[in-house]
Amino acid sequence: MTQSGTEGVSALDFREAMSRWASGVAVVSVRDADGIAATTVSSFSSLSLTPPLVVLSLQQSSRTLKRVEAARRFSVSVLSTIQRDVSVRCATGEAEGRMFDEGAFVQDSLVGLACALLDVHRYGDHLLLVGRVERIQRGADGEPLLYWNRAYRALTAHPEPGPAPK
Repeated sequence: MTQSGTEGVSALDFREAMSRWASGVAVVSVRDADGIAATTVSSFSSLSLTPPLVVLSLQQSSRTLKRVEAARRFSVSVLSTIQRDVSVRCATGEAEGRMFDEGAFVQDSLVGLACALLDVHRYGDHLLLVGRVERIQRGADGEPLLYWNRAYRALTAHPEPGPAPK
């Protein structure tokens, strides 16, 4: 990786740097009159406990974004390690209605959050969405699906430290 100078940071260098940040994997979806629209995200986080708010970002060109903005609501499903194929299908625009329940949650996800869209702000080539969590659906037990260094990963427990040397 190169160091940035006064000319700024290139998109390639920034992408490489951010590949070093491990993230959970979630699906953002909406059910409307046209059925399900869904996309995979790794840029999702809690924003506030009181009130319960989440924040996520979607590309301006996202088909899902347009439908979320129109519906003024969305669902977030946190994926488990056994749902890698769901992540890939949603990322490539191949989401199918049968993958989702009535609340637009991915079937058997770890947890689902039903949100009302509160605010949208444009930053660069993405839009930042803020949602108020209106309902939580506890899902299946399992390990979270992670994304790091351009690949899906699984969580590994860090070993407990041994006794201190004498």
